[in-house]
Amino acid sequence: MKGPISTGMPPFAGRYIPKAWIGAGGMQHVYIAFDVLFERNVALKTPKDDAGAKRFKQSAVVSARVNHQNVAKTLDYFEEGERPFLVEELVPDTDLFAVMAGNLPYLPPSTCARIFHQLAKGLAASHAADVVHRDLKPSNIMVVGGALFHDVKITDFGIAKMAEDEIGQWAEVGGATSSKTVLGAIPYMSPEAINDFRVAKKSSDVWAIAAIIYELMSGELPFGTGLKSIPKIVDASPPKKPSLLNAPQFKALGGQLYDIVLQCLDKDVTGRPTAEKLVRLCEALCYGTSSYSYGTVTALPGITGRIQDEEGLTLMWHPRCFYGSASVAVGSRVWFGRDSGEPWDRAFPIVKALIA
Repeated sequence: MKGPISTGMPPFAGRYIPKAWIGAGGMQHVYIAFDVLFERNVALKTPKDDAGAKRFKQSAVVSARVNHQNVAKTLDYFEEGERPFLVEELVPDTDLFAVMAGNLPYLPPSTCARIFHQLAKGLAASHAADVVHRDLKPSNIMVVGGALFHDVKITDFGIAKMAEDEIGQWAEVGGATSSKTVLGAIPYMSPEAINDFRVAKKSSDVWAIAAIIYELMSGELPFGTGLKSIPKIVDASPPKKPSLLNAPQFKALGGQLYDIVLQCLDKDVTGRPTAEKLVRLCEALCYGTSSYSYGTVTALPGITGRIQDEEGLTLMWHPRCFYGSASVAVGSRVWFGRDSGEPWDRAFPIVKALIA
């Protein structure tokens, strides 16, 4: 195993100074580094072990072929001390898994539609360059602005290729596994990926982002978690429509979004839209671009209630504006979009946060 690098070392390649360790994925360590040449912070990635090192350069070459707003850019590759390094655009804030975990149980259709649209555009750009991700999951999607959801960017196009051996071996041999790489990938894998993971298919990427969107709008994975989900994925019976989408304020857009998700989760790959067609399907959706924030319930409704945002400003709210549970008390933490109004802005949509 290759251990983490020290943040007190001289510049790598004469220009990249490690500043802080961000974390470790299944295959790599990730750091914030300062690029002294262009005077900017970047993401510096290096594999955990020698097996990953063998694929790192190839991965860098592959990922560098994609240039799109919704894909984190590959900026450089170098080797130092027999260790390869990949330099990538540093996306501020955090990944989609971290934004949701312990904070939000689900997201309303308008937010999901916007994320779906952005992911589809990033995927279409990569597929146009004949680059397939093959390991799309929430931890590989960076969210600009965190819970504000300004933008999303797909990351680790190249690194995902490095997971091929581990996931591919499991897919061929089968059986139980404790691999975090494998267990994290399974819920978003398509039937054809489970049957032959080593053959990269663009249709599997489309399936994966649809599974992610279903999870975001329902709070549940379409086919369950872990190894028990495999027979359901292979069978590909359409997942049930989330009951959250039946609320009057969310029914129209939620139903349209669910229909697109079902198209992408078609067992027959020829029945799924391409990423390019998926962009067009998302373009036809009517969704808002609210600014989002967290706040605290300060008054329960007579007719309307009050929320105080993190800047101390007051908003009004109504129970029908909640996506999901509206069971809140004074002091409850909520996440919401904002519509302008007098004397107060209106909070819509609203989600009860997991942490009070």
